[in-house]
Order: sequence, then C-alpha cells, then structure tokens
Amino acid sequence: MLRRDPHLPKKEDDAGESAPLSTSLTTAAAASHSSPLPYRRRCQFLVNDASFRHRHRFLLLFVLAAIIALYFILVPADFILSNTSNNVKSNHPPILYGHVHMAKTGGTSLNGIIANKFDHVCGHKGYSYDAYNDNEKAKARNGAVVLSGGSVWSRSRVNPRIMSEIGYENCDYISNELDWSFWKQFGNGKFHGVNMELHVPCRDRIEHLMSMCNYEEHGKVGEKGLPTKHKIACDANSDDELFNSVKKCFLYLNRYDHSLLELFDVKCFSFHNQFTNYIDHMSTILSHRRFESTPYVKRETNDVRNKEEECIWYNPEVREKVDKFLLDTIPYYQFCDSCMGSENEIAT
Repeated sequence: MLRRDPHLPKKEDDAGESAPLSTSLTTAAAASHSSPLPYRRRCQFLVNDASFRHRHRFLLLFVLAAIIALYFILVPADFILSNTSNNVKSNHPPILYGHVHMAKTGGTSLNGIIANKFDHVCGHKGYSYDAYNDNEKAKARNGAVVLSGGSVWSRSRVNPRIMSEIGYENCDYISNELDWSFWKQFGNGKFHGVNMELHVPCRDRIEHLMSMCNYEEHGKVGEKGLPTKHKIACDANSDDELFNSVKKCFLYLNRYDHSLLELFDVKCFSFHNQFTNYIDHMSTILSHRRFESTPYVKRETNDVRNKEEECIWYNPEVREKVDKFLLDTIPYYQFCDSCMGSENEIAT
C-alpha cells in the first residue's frame, strides 16, 4: 500500500482542504524515482548554487569574445574602416578642384579671395586657415602689399616645399604655380581614390602676352638701372626677329600641357569673369568660412601697364602675326581656343 511521503508539504485548495490523496501519491512517486532529495529542496539547491551561475556567465563571455575575434579576423580591415568613415558626416565635395595658376591671369588675387571666402583652400598665394589674419595685416599696412619674387616667402606666398610637407589631405581646392607635372600626383584618382577637376583661366592672347612683357624680372636691371621689361620688336627685319622678341616675354607657360587632358576633366573660365561668375560657381561647391576679412587687399605683382607704349596696338599686321604664332606654338593658348565657348567653359 502506497503511503504519502512525509517530506512533501500538504497542498491545500482555496477552501483550505487537503489535496486529493491520489495527486499527492503520484507526485511523491515521481520525486522518489528522480532523486533522493525532496523536489522543492533540490530546485532551491540548484538556484542558489553560485558556482553554477558563475560557470554559465564565464561561458557566455567566452563565446561573445570568440565571435568578435572571428569578425575582425575574417572581415577585411578596409571594409570595416570604409563603412565606419561613411557614417561620419563630411562637408567635403565628392571631388577635388585644382586651379592651374597661369602667370599674369589674376591668379594671385583669385587664390587670395577664394582662401578668404571658403574653407579647405590650399594655395601658393594663400591658405584658408590663416587668410583672415593675413588680410587684416594687409589692411593695416594700408594696402601696400607687393609680392616680390626670389626667395621671399610669406603667408601670401607660401613656399612650395612647405606646401608639400603640409600635404593636401584636408584640401578641397588647390591652387599652384608649378609646372604641369605637379598635378600628376592627383591624376586619375591617384590621390586617396578621389578624382580632381582642373580649372584653367583663359585670357585674350595679345593682352596676356603684353602683361607678361610688363612683368619685372627681379634681380635683373636694364637701361638706367631700372628693372628689365621686354618690348615687342614691331620694327623687326624678319619674322624670326619678331618672334624671338615675343619669346622673351614668356612666363611659365609650361604650367599647362595637353597631357593634363589625359589625367583630368579640365575646365576653363574667363579671365574677365573670374571675380564674379567663377567665384559664384565655386560658392555652390565649397564651404563658406565662418568669418571673412573684407575688403580683400590685392597683392600686386605687376606695375600698371601703359598701353600707349605698346607698339603692337598700332601695328595690325604685327599683331596678327604674333597672335597666329602664339596659337600655333603654345599648348595653353590652343586649349583656351578650343575650350572657351564650349561645354567645358565654367560660365554661370
């Protein structure tokens, strides 16, 4: 005859009566087959077992650490970094912009103005990060700012070696006056996988030539000890003599070469509209600076021209010959001739 286990507590119903004998006997029998310990005491023992809980906690941490380690082992690092960087908000445009500063095209003022207006501008004639104070100092000198040649460096004329040491990783707009090969380091997306668009200023050929002739060659003196300036030999006895006088005026025309067309999208803009239309165009692309120093003080590199002393304006035949010579022999003028008025001209 089965007896109720004395270790089992009485189970009472809502009325306070004992549970039926058959239920108690069944529960007791199940408990007696699984463990010698009473049922409730055995459960309580497992719950309170501290070593049991610590073992499971350690196991979970171990599994989690193993999963993280496998992630970094199996997933390429560049994929992780690229996805992380993509989540960071950036105000940089999707491509870089380069200003091919051709001599005597107003590039010194253009570089200075853009650096003063916009962030992340890196130029031989000025950087954004100190453009405000540089222009304030120029204003304090009553605008008497003349950029000399040679080895004189300043915040308005940055040493190219220093520019290279700084690097261009935080630049959106780069302006430089070196020969065209400087730009090759940015060609075809070589620079951190970012493409670059080059902007070339274009000016009337004869006007540009005469501005180059007006440039003083620093360190050289001519008649009466005055700085050397070249003149076109309008009274030359031959075309060779005429063209040789033209060549003496050339200034750094090797800053452009047709090879750039193989490496970049190259755009052009008008010398006459660069301080209006062109800057308006770039204002839709570059980030504006918090503070702008106004008015901008021009950094002069030339004396004012006296066109009445330039014989080419009084000799239509000479002017036509010289213009054709420039177009036939100089890649820079060939590019401007084909670009201006085309879809590659920046005109807003």
